[in-house]
Amino acid sequence: MINKLAAAPNLAPDYYVKNFRFLLEWVDERYHDLLTAQERNFINVFRQLEHQAQCLLVRLSSRKGPLFRRDKLKYSEIICIDKAAEQLVQTGLLHTDTAHDLPTLAAALTKPEILTLFAEALSGQRQARKNVLIEKLATTFSTARSWQQWTNNIFGTAWHLDNEAIIRTLHLLFFGNTNQDLTQFVLQDLGLFRYERYIIDEKHRLFKSRVELEQYQCLINLREQLNGDCSVPMLIEFAAQLPAYCDSEPVRRRRAKVCNKLAYAFERAGEYARALELYAQSHLPPARERRIRLMEKHGELAQAWALLTQLLEQPLDEQELQIAQRMAKRIGKKLGTAISHSPAAAITSQYYELRRLLDAENKALRVEETVRLTLNSPSAPCVYAENALLSSLFGLWLWPEMFRSIEGTFAHPFQTAPLDMYQENFVINRPGIAALWESLENGRYRTNISNTWQEKYGIANDFIHWSFITANLLEMALHCIPAEHLKLIFKRLLFDMKNNRSGLPDLIQFFPEQQNYRMIEVKGPNDRLQDNQRRWLEYFAQHQIPVEVFYVRWK
Repeated sequence: MINKLAAAPNLAPDYYVKNFRFLLEWVDERYHDLLTAQERNFINVFRQLEHQAQCLLVRLSSRKGPLFRRDKLKYSEIICIDKAAEQLVQTGLLHTDTAHDLPTLAAALTKPEILTLFAEALSGQRQARKNVLIEKLATTFSTARSWQQWTNNIFGTAWHLDNEAIIRTLHLLFFGNTNQDLTQFVLQDLGLFRYERYIIDEKHRLFKSRVELEQYQCLINLREQLNGDCSVPMLIEFAAQLPAYCDSEPVRRRRAKVCNKLAYAFERAGEYARALELYAQSHLPPARERRIRLMEKHGELAQAWALLTQLLEQPLDEQELQIAQRMAKRIGKKLGTAISHSPAAAITSQYYELRRLLDAENKALRVEETVRLTLNSPSAPCVYAENALLSSLFGLWLWPEMFRSIEGTFAHPFQTAPLDMYQENFVINRPGIAALWESLENGRYRTNISNTWQEKYGIANDFIHWSFITANLLEMALHCIPAEHLKLIFKRLLFDMKNNRSGLPDLIQFFPEQQNYRMIEVKGPNDRLQDNQRRWLEYFAQHQIPVEVFYVRWK
């Protein structure tokens, strides 16, 4: 479905039609050989529609259907809705004679309208809720009928739109996922976002065959069905519908996620053998963790320990590693075995008693800003950085490899990162990262990062906060933070970019004359370190990267 088409400021009222046409042309150019005859026909018919009819179709596609009542439609840019609808009916894109079941009809009616339409059948039921009325009517009215047959048009005309599946397919081929929508166009149209240019041709496209596309769609449908309450027989049926293993990376990952979700549903239902079988088919967290827990629960401690050892040696992300370390203590104790861990490095802490500072409106400043202002001086500027500074430096350093044209990583022109950005194979797919590491060793990283900042300023990047990373701040950071420290920080970010981009210290204070710096995590009264913050602090302490925790209480 096409979502969020509310008019945005400074855009023409019919801006969404231009964007939808762009989407159609993009998909037709790159995926024409994958489209069905029905999908090609939809594109060709849409092209030949009058502008007003195109507007109406896209507008209806953004709303919940499939029934659309004439009296509920009002768009300032569509001067004659009836004429536009007539052309859509004539071209087969809208229908007036489609049979609907009772629930579909009821979704298009209010409770008073239902009581009026079925006055005799619902006599004495006026106080009942709408869903109760529908349940009562369902015992009598089980045959599907057209809108006119149901209502005799006493509530006006209604049209049926049955192109949702086609539009969802075109949407998926364009975006490569089900999360984004045409608001991406709006951000560009308004000048809020600019996007990097990268190659997206037939060689680089995400789906290589219709089979891959249909497998992906099947997995999306299974995931949606699993969101509801499912009986064990239903879960068994869903498991039987899982596509066979596919070499396509998008399909493989989607399948692994559905396996995890389906396995967890079996696990909750007490079907442990089926759960284990499905977890074993997934390479994504938390599959290994759940297998270990199930093995432990059933007394298979040796098997659990073997898999746990593998997980500890090759974790896929920080959360998986942390959970594994906790399980190792418990399972190791049961087996009389233990995995030796180096003690966590000591985190330097300072305790301060400060007076609250007020802003211009006499409101108390946040504790982080109070500490920043207390520490700040011309010779030692202190900046509120949190997750913005180091992430921005990382994004500038990684830019050439982030936006390198690699098969299956870019689906459309509005991406702020490649599709595999947060996947375990990101580094494997980019041997050019070796040259980036080398730049940190030979000193070229400063010039490279500065040049990227100048050349790419304002272009959307998942890691860069352009409003924060000014030229002066960038120069100071590159002057004061040693290359060996950046290398260690970037290494941990690359290991788990999704989780490790957060939890970084609140403040950073620079000492330009000494070419040095320190990071500061601020904790006010009753505030504790979170797990992701503690992991970063321990990592910094382990590698002698200057960081302190300031515990503040008020005078």
